[in-house]
Amino acid sequence: MKQAQALAFLDELRGKGMRLGLERIEEFLCLAGSPQGKFRSIHIAGTNGKGSTAALIERILREAGFKTGLFTSPHLIHINERIQVNGRLISGDDFAELVSETRVQVEKFKISLTYFEFLTAMAFKHFSSQKVDFAVVETGMGGRLDATNIVRPLVSVITNVEKDHEQFLGDTFKKIAVEKTGIIKEGIPVVTAEWKKTVLDIFREKALEKNAGLSIVRKEFRGNLGLLGSFQRWNAALALAAVKELQKQGVEISDGAIQGGLMKALWPGRFQVMQKKPLVVLDCAHNSGCCFVLAQAFKEMFPDKKALLVFGASTNKDAEKMACLLSPIAKRVFATSAHYRGMSLERLTTYFGSCCLPVEAVPGVENALKKALSSAERDDVILVAGSCFLVGEAMPFFSSD
Repeated sequence: MKQAQALAFLDELRGKGMRLGLERIEEFLCLAGSPQGKFRSIHIAGTNGKGSTAALIERILREAGFKTGLFTSPHLIHINERIQVNGRLISGDDFAELVSETRVQVEKFKISLTYFEFLTAMAFKHFSSQKVDFAVVETGMGGRLDATNIVRPLVSVITNVEKDHEQFLGDTFKKIAVEKTGIIKEGIPVVTAEWKKTVLDIFREKALEKNAGLSIVRKEFRGNLGLLGSFQRWNAALALAAVKELQKQGVEISDGAIQGGLMKALWPGRFQVMQKKPLVVLDCAHNSGCCFVLAQAFKEMFPDKKALLVFGASTNKDAEKMACLLSPIAKRVFATSAHYRGMSLERLTTYFGSCCLPVEAVPGVENALKKALSSAERDDVILVAGSCFLVGEAMPFFSSD
C-alpha cells in the first residue's frame, strides 16, 4: 500500500464518524497481541496544554537516555506527526505499511474500528515493534471512553478542564471533569494543574476511590524554558510533577536530563514565531480557555502592541466568546476559514464587528495571510489563531520561504 492509498483509506474511516467506547479497541488489541502492554507509558488528558505537556515529558525522557514514543492529536500538516519515536515522525513508507497491516487484522478479526481507534492501534503496534522504553500518550477527546484509555500508565496527567467538545463530554465543568478523571486508574498516581475548586473536588473524589495519589501543581515553572508563552510555564511545572512521580518509581532521570528536556522540547504551532519584520506568531488556540491564556501571553510578550489578527474557527466552537477574548489584543482582524469544518465568514465578521474592531472577510488562508502581510508595518505583529486547522494551513506558507 502506498501512502496515498493509506490516507484515502483513513479519510474513508473518518467519514464514518465517531463512536466513543473501549470495547472495540480492547478486543482488537487483545487479538493483536496487546502491544500497549509491551512498553511503559504516561497518559495525558485535559482540555488545553496536553500536547505541550506531552512534548516536554517525552523530551526529558529522551534526554535521560530512554527510547521514546509520542502519540498526539490532531496533526497540523502531516498525519505522520501523530506517531513519533525518539522525536522522529514515522516515515511515509512505515506509515503506509502499518495502515495496510492493521487493515488486514481489522478484516481478519471482523472488528470495525473508528478513525481514531485505528490510529491508536497503529501507534501502539509501532511503539511495540520499535521497542520503545516509554510512550507518552495523549487522549484524543475526554478520557473515560477515549481509545487511548486502555493503557495502564506509570502516571496519569490531567492538564485542566475547560468547556470544549461539549456535545460529547457535557456542558458543565463537572460533567467534563468526570470524563477526564476516567483515566485515573487503581493505584496509579495522578498529577494535575487544574485550579477550579469544583473540578478539583471531583479529581480528589476519584483519586480517593481509586487509591491513586493526587498531586496538584500550585506554582508555574520559573527556570529556563525553550517554549515561548507564559502558559507554557504551567505545562512545564506539570511535566516536572509527572517526572517526579516517575522518579519515585525508580526511573532514573537526572537534573541534567530535566534541564536539557525543558530547553530542547519543541511543540509546533504553540506561540511559535514563524517570521520577523513583520513578526508572525502562530498559535493553535481553539477554544475560549486557550484564547484567554493566549491574550495574556501576548500582552506579556508585546505590552505595547496590538496584533493584526488572522482568525478562523471550526463550526463547533464558541467563536463569539473567543472573539471577545482576543479583541483587546487586536487592532484589525482578517477573518478566514480553514478545513471543511470552518465557520462561515459572515458569523466571524459579526462576532468581531460587535467588539468594535475593523474586520475583513478573506476567503482562503493564504489570501488572508497575504492580506495581513501587505497591511503590516515592519514593527507590527501578525497573530494567526483560532484553529489547529488554520495553523496547519498557515505553516507551509512560511516554511517555504
